[in-house]
Amino acid sequence: MKPSFTEDGIEVQTFDEIVTELSEGYKNIYGSDINLDSDSPDGQRVAIEAQARLDLQSFGLQLYNQLDPDFAIGQALNRLIKFAGISRQPAVRSTVSVIITADRSITLPINYTVQDTIGQNWITLVTEDIISGANTVILSSENFGAIAAGINTVTTPITILIGISSVTNDAIATVGEDEETDEDLRIRRNLSLATPETSSVAGLYSALADISPVTNLKIYENDTDALDAGLTLDAHTIWCIVEGGTDADIGEVLAKTKNGGTGLKGSETGTYDEEITLPSGDTFTYSHEMCFDRPTDEDLYIEVTVTRKDAAIPVDTDLIEDALVATTYSISESAHASALYSAVYSAGDTFVATLLKVSLDDITYVATSVDPAADGKLTISASHIAINEVI
Repeated sequence: MKPSFTEDGIEVQTFDEIVTELSEGYKNIYGSDINLDSDSPDGQRVAIEAQARLDLQSFGLQLYNQLDPDFAIGQALNRLIKFAGISRQPAVRSTVSVIITADRSITLPINYTVQDTIGQNWITLVTEDIISGANTVILSSENFGAIAAGINTVTTPITILIGISSVTNDAIATVGEDEETDEDLRIRRNLSLATPETSSVAGLYSALADISPVTNLKIYENDTDALDAGLTLDAHTIWCIVEGGTDADIGEVLAKTKNGGTGLKGSETGTYDEEITLPSGDTFTYSHEMCFDRPTDEDLYIEVTVTRKDAAIPVDTDLIEDALVATTYSISESAHASALYSAVYSAGDTFVATLLKVSLDDITYVATSVDPAADGKLTISASHIAINEVI
């Protein structure tokens, strides 16, 4: 009988199975000559009751699946990952540096708001005192997440204050981070189950990834007896490249998680002081100096041709730039030219994009892909994008 628990989980009925069951029940009560056609009153009643049963069974099935972190979503997943000792990485606001010109001294209140050309609001999170003349102020995006803004786009004050004559930004926004998705959180949760006994790199990755606010990391391991010439990585050495988090937190995780005697590569140092108690009861402090690296930003240059579908309708090249600038890469992730077309077309459909190429030096462009260094992270700036508009 369904719904029921089986070795494979919960089995629920289909809509047709429920309709058949209800129809047989009504025939037993009212006789086999009852009209249960879909356009009859009794037939419609059977359909309504069948849909209600199906909805309840589907809810039960979904609730059952929420007990498994590999299928849970949203808040249900947030509750389950607590058992693994981790939490969802929160979204981070984007920031932009604006130049505010005033003719007097003014105090900008919290939530002083400036809007960009596509309607996104940028606000102050604290009060800011400015003086007569040009002042540099950091604004944060009103909404959390990866929100981009091009040069000279944050220009329209929403909060009107007497004395402010102009607002603009002479640099692109520093793009924030979207909240960790369910899919990414499931992956990190599964990695968090790894321990050094089962996989030293997986266990180390999990521990480093759970440092807040680490946003990206890459680990290389040379477990051979010879130098890895490609990575310049000594034998039996681990190389951790970590974005975000403090040196001290990273140093503590490395000291507690890496295998004893394993070498570390890196120009950064995180120190962890461990207090050790001897059998006599005396204590001493052992200082661990753990080496690692931060990612190196590498500029990605892009050129693309956009041809108008209608000669009278211009292409919004600023919007294309913003979409490309908002594209982010992980440490050592390659940039594929073909993948960037989706960002270009997110800016509209009034054009045809062709001849998209990428480069690392603004000299040699390819239509395939380019690879950063092992510790490199590709970044895109509006000044490194060349858009050729064809009428």
